[in-house]
Amino acid sequence: MNIEKPKKELGIFIPYSLLYIFIVALFSVAIMYFPMPILGATEFIEDVWYVVFVKIIFLLFVPLCIYRRLGYEISSIFKTKLTWKICIAVFSCFILGMLLNGSYLAEINRVVANGGIMIWIKLTVGLLLPLVQAAIPEEIFYRYILQTRLEKVCGAILGIFLSALLFASFHFPSRYLLSSGVEGTAGNIYSVLIGTIVPVFVIGIILGFLWWRYRNIWILIALHYGIDTLPSIASLLHIIK
Repeated sequence: MNIEKPKKELGIFIPYSLLYIFIVALFSVAIMYFPMPILGATEFIEDVWYVVFVKIIFLLFVPLCIYRRLGYEISSIFKTKLTWKICIAVFSCFILGMLLNGSYLAEINRVVANGGIMIWIKLTVGLLLPLVQAAIPEEIFYRYILQTRLEKVCGAILGIFLSALLFASFHFPSRYLLSSGVEGTAGNIYSVLIGTIVPVFVIGIILGFLWWRYRNIWILIALHYGIDTLPSIASLLHIIK
């Protein structure tokens, strides 16, 4: 990847990543007072405010517009040649990601087996949402765009660390204001740090290492998608862990 002015571009993307934390907080307040859950989902990350505005508009569309204005082709993000070995690696990463949340499987199977057409609609939406609102935008921005430039300026180790830190940080305002259960309790900083920020930071380090080592966006998206898929389906099916 040819980046001619990494410092100049970081001067745009780092401030935006910090502004994005404020944007997440703003829309989290909107979810608190004017919730619009998709198909009655139980988790706020399947809310229209979160999916459409927080993720698709401000984490995917806006950064890609900036990326394009800097002279890059958006199509270049996905130019990795998909060989059989890479396809197997991508599929394996997806399965591995799903296994990390495999405790949801039994209850999801039970609900789907006893459900009608609406259950299948929710299952389909639950499968699609984590791809379009989490895996794709987060990996493109935090790894492909941000970490790559941080590596150029700060070196690989610090680049991975800083991108993971920013990645974990954007999760804080929404969880502090809205979360319950395993991700922490709203208003309790300690529980949110332990339930969300630390695990997400660790995942960010792992994803960052994979990006540095392989420079393959498909592997990152597959692993991230796998991690988020079962919790997303569970939220749509009203399965509470």
